[in-house]
Amino acid sequence: MKNIMNHLEETLCKIPNFQYVHEHLFSSGQPNAEQLRHIKEYGISTVINLALGNSPDHLTNEDHICLDLGLNYIQLPISWDTPAPEQALFALDTIDFLVQNQSVWVHCAKNLRVSALVYLYRQYYMGMDMVEAQQLLEQIWELNETWTGLVHNVALQLQGRKATQELQNLCNQAN
Repeated sequence: MKNIMNHLEETLCKIPNFQYVHEHLFSSGQPNAEQLRHIKEYGISTVINLALGNSPDHLTNEDHICLDLGLNYIQLPISWDTPAPEQALFALDTIDFLVQNQSVWVHCAKNLRVSALVYLYRQYYMGMDMVEAQQLLEQIWELNETWTGLVHNVALQLQGRKATQELQNLCNQAN
C-alpha cells in the first residue's frame, strides 16, 4: 500500500504547478483524465475548477470524467481578465467549508487564479504569515496588476470580516 501511495504522490506532483496546501487541500493547473483518476485514487473527493469552460487548456468533458470516477465536481469560473471579488470570496468560502469534511483539489488552467486565492486562504483561513504565503505564491507566479488589485480588494474584505468577528467575540464575552 505504501508503494502505491508513493507512486500516486509522485504522479500528482507532476501535474502542472502542483501545490500542497494542507492535508485536505491541493491545487494545480489543469489535470488530464489520467491525472484525475490518480487524484481520486489518492483519496480526493471533490474537484473544483476555477477556469472558464472555453479556456484553451480546459479538459473537454471534465465534469463527466469526474462523475464517472466518483469525484464531486464543482465549476466556479473566475474571469482571468476581470476577476470579481465576490466570486473570489465565494470560492474561498466554498473551499473552506468543503475542506472541513473532505479532501479537495482546486485547479484552473495553470494554477494562476487558484494560487492567488490560495495566497489569501493561507493568510485568512489558515493564519499563515504573509511573507510565507507570498513565497509560496511566487513559486507559481508574480501577480499581474489585475490580480494584485483583486487580492488587495478581497484581503480588505477578509480583514473586515475578521475585525467584525473579533468585535462580536468581545461583545459576547462582555455579556
